[in-house]
Amino acid sequence: MVAFFLLLGSKTYSQTSISVFQDNLTTPNPMITDGNDLYVGYYYSDKVVKFDLTNPNTPPIDVVTGVNRPYGLAIKDNMLYISEFGGNKISKVNLTNPNTVLETVLTNVNSPIGLEFIGNDLYIALEGDNKVAKIDVTQSSPQLIDVVNVSSPFEIEVVDNQLYITERFTGKLVRFELNNNSAASVVIAQGLSYPSGLTSDGKQLFIAEAGASKISKINTTVANPTVSDAVTSNLLDYPSGLLMHNNIMYITDFFASAIYKVDLASLSVSEFSSTGQKNIKFIQILRLTN
Repeated sequence: MVAFFLLLGSKTYSQTSISVFQDNLTTPNPMITDGNDLYVGYYYSDKVVKFDLTNPNTPPIDVVTGVNRPYGLAIKDNMLYISEFGGNKISKVNLTNPNTVLETVLTNVNSPIGLEFIGNDLYIALEGDNKVAKIDVTQSSPQLIDVVNVSSPFEIEVVDNQLYITERFTGKLVRFELNNNSAASVVIAQGLSYPSGLTSDGKQLFIAEAGASKISKINTTVANPTVSDAVTSNLLDYPSGLLMHNNIMYITDFFASAIYKVDLASLSVSEFSSTGQKNIKFIQILRLTN
């Protein structure tokens, strides 16, 4: 196990214009929506919870517990797929079943993080194996197929036929042509600070730079895109997960224990959940290796 340390500065903010949805979210990270339900993985609580986006006063509901460090979420045919970073496996639960039972989909995968569906294929960022691979979830015993080798992949996002991948520990964003099996990944941006979550809105791709406490963006239609700031705010501490829903970008902040939302029409940030003042602290980022 290799440990990485990051020193974050002191931050304070006014309560003006902050809308509290839920306090003490316990290291929220991955997100996925299904209708108006927002599913969020709580990393250190080893569970996935559900919020009602139409009712900010409703507390979260536990969907499944006992998942080992959930890091990625994806939904297909009413099944919620979960990458268990600490358990080195992919699991799933049936969202139509009120008595949820955690089922194992795939074991012995090395530090799975980001998940993304393309048809029946579930793409998986395998940080420990330095690659993105995929499985066909319609198979009774899915077989892992390598897609592309990348360094410490974290999150994946599909825009058209391009697969974008954040390389968290190299500070890069890379792109892979899905229609060209012989292609190699191409570096699109570098010098990013712990790039983590990805989400897209049309041709705009947003990147959570956790180490820089901001959200950046690029234009995917440009051959050599320039990285620019999309959201900067002293509300942001360690933004990790990103999600688009109805022209709203949601941001999970891992160490602020918060979810923020951004109206892309104005790119003004309001707090969706908060725990208050942020102080100087050392944060230990753990990378699991076998």
